[in-house]
Amino acid sequence: MDKKDKISNVATLAQRIWYFFPIQILLLHFKRNHIILGFWLILFLFITNSIGFKYGIPFLFLTPEYFGNIDFLSYLILGTATGGFIMAFNIYSYIMFASEFPFLATFSRPFIKFCYNNLLIPLSFVLVYSWESYWFQLEEELISTNHILINLLGFNLGVLLFIIFASIYFIRFNKNIYHFSGKDEAYFQSHFKEIVKEATFHKKTKWYYRISQSKKVKILTYINNFREIKLARNIKHYDKNLLKQVFAQNHINASIYELMLFITFLLLGIFRENPLFNLPAGASFFILFTLFLLLYSALYSWFKGWTLSFLILCLFFLNYSTGTEDSFLFKSYAYGIDYETKPKYNNNKLNQIATNYDQIETDKANTISILEKWKNKNINEDGSLPKLIVLNVSGGGLRSALWSFHAVSYLDSVCENKLLPQTELITGASGGMIGISYLRELYLQQKINPEIKLTDNKYKIRISKDLLNPLLFGIATTDFIFGFQQTQFGNYSYSKDRGYSFERRIEENLNGTFRSKTLKSYLKPEKSGIIPMLFLTPTIANDGRRLLISPHSHSYLSRDTSTYNNIDYQQLFKGNKPNQLKYLSALRMSANFPYILPMISLPSSPNLEIVDAGIKDNYGLQTSTEFLVEFSDWIAENTSGVIILEIRDTPKLKVINPSLNYNSLMQRLTLPVGNIIKNVLRIQDYNNAKLLEKTKSNFPTKLDSFTLFVNQNEKQNISMSWHLTKLDCKKIYKSIDSDHNQKTINAIKDLVLSK
Repeated sequence: MDKKDKISNVATLAQRIWYFFPIQILLLHFKRNHIILGFWLILFLFITNSIGFKYGIPFLFLTPEYFGNIDFLSYLILGTATGGFIMAFNIYSYIMFASEFPFLATFSRPFIKFCYNNLLIPLSFVLVYSWESYWFQLEEELISTNHILINLLGFNLGVLLFIIFASIYFIRFNKNIYHFSGKDEAYFQSHFKEIVKEATFHKKTKWYYRISQSKKVKILTYINNFREIKLARNIKHYDKNLLKQVFAQNHINASIYELMLFITFLLLGIFRENPLFNLPAGASFFILFTLFLLLYSALYSWFKGWTLSFLILCLFFLNYSTGTEDSFLFKSYAYGIDYETKPKYNNNKLNQIATNYDQIETDKANTISILEKWKNKNINEDGSLPKLIVLNVSGGGLRSALWSFHAVSYLDSVCENKLLPQTELITGASGGMIGISYLRELYLQQKINPEIKLTDNKYKIRISKDLLNPLLFGIATTDFIFGFQQTQFGNYSYSKDRGYSFERRIEENLNGTFRSKTLKSYLKPEKSGIIPMLFLTPTIANDGRRLLISPHSHSYLSRDTSTYNNIDYQQLFKGNKPNQLKYLSALRMSANFPYILPMISLPSSPNLEIVDAGIKDNYGLQTSTEFLVEFSDWIAENTSGVIILEIRDTPKLKVINPSLNYNSLMQRLTLPVGNIIKNVLRIQDYNNAKLLEKTKSNFPTKLDSFTLFVNQNEKQNISMSWHLTKLDCKKIYKSIDSDHNQKTINAIKDLVLSK
């Protein structure tokens, strides 16, 4: 072979590689298919811990849970959902690009062959996922290698089974050009001139007969099956109308398949209360993305290049049609209260509450009565006055729930079970309030059942159980469909949504502890001084004010007539049976992280939309200092001082990254807004530090403040999520032994136990 022939062979090989069907499809994706690439990019970023780590989203993919277990079955379900997304990707790509490759119509199974050649992105994802999941299971969930391999086998088997299932459908119904013509290859080659002369295209054709008139993509080689690569055949001698008919029936079959999947997802939403249908949260993401793809590909089949414009018009129409109070969008309810009565929410109403001096004096007298009972319970045998303890617990998802429970129960035990009796006020935000509410409820039950040990590990295991799966599954399977179902609480019926699923999962995780609890359940125990008072302080999204929720009226904290910053729940909704509010709904209002949980609408005019307490006061210090200042005279006369104990999920003083410079264009563009949002809790810390110092300097008796926190840094970070890994739990438990926390515990112990 001479040099010229070698060069020719190399050039031919290079052409066959460049015009290899999988490579040309991949290039088309990057050229025209940016929407689907966006989905894949998000998924790759999730599984590589590049985004969403702060909220624990990667964990949901890398270690899926089903019935509380990470095992073969949970991975099988996740793999099946992944297979569904891969097939949706293939369908979408086929509808978008198949007409660019007319030679497909000559294959015995056009769609299946297309899937073989559209495998580069899905295959890369499965390989990267298997690698990342292996190490995550090993290092974060502390799973043995054998079990990891079994789990990954389940994932890959799930992917394969769904693809096989879908392939059987398309093998059964997809036909090629020879089926439609009744002729073989030899006929088309011998009658080439007549076919070309007679072939015509008509503009007025049904959607499923349309084939792009754009320039076709050159293909020299393709994957025929997983054992061989073949040369692409010439299709110039085929009747274009027959080619068009092949793609038409493929479009119809794909649309029928999409419809079947869509109905399946809706059925999952309808029956999602059944534990069998509480799929792993990672699978919910795939379901959600699959729904988007199916919808978009179906619309593209109809509207082609007008699809994006049509969707924009739909968004405008949807926004316009839902702009009224009686729109078809479902509201999320706080269960237990009356929604028929709608008090006005305006400055006049707030002024009435703020200047109702008779009510203010009545509420102050009621609180002083509670304080007196607290004093009588805690006064020392020698007549010396006790320390009054205030607990502030931070938000932060499940890590805060577990930490607040663990830290306070531990501290109470080392203080000879005197910490909780001397605690008079608890406030804070989000997950921390869920954990401390559970501890307070067990403390109340302990009065009847002394066998309850607050440090028992079983309670910590319960509070650390997953809460994220029902939320994301609710998003994926549409709250809109689920909203047609009703639930009964008290005397009223309400529509269901993922907020309902969230409350139900808390009930299940905590062994039914809060199932029938309302605000009224804590009215007498608080009033008699058996348990500490607890304020829930969610944020009103309408105007940024704070709603103070308690079994008692605390209108004395709402009398600031300059801004009406605090709104007393009992006074604003006094005609709505406020104490019939389900306690878990009250907790949900305090832990209502935007978008993850739906905003709760309260019955006022206009409706109050309620979001997470942490948006305004993540640590509860503003509420607790206002309370202390209000009763400073009584506290000075009847206590030996105040201890403010802040239980927070992160260190107060963050390490400054010396290598972080904002030099790039994107960093400079996002710095003003992005970092303000990112640092909102730090800003609260700066303001709270000044507030605490001012309160201390002006307070008539000694005020000590302490902080217990979870050890976290860049290398040891626990996500702010409603899901915890096994390693996360170990880090939280171990944080109690840190030097800072042990010194703080010893200092508190000395104050609590001192006579």
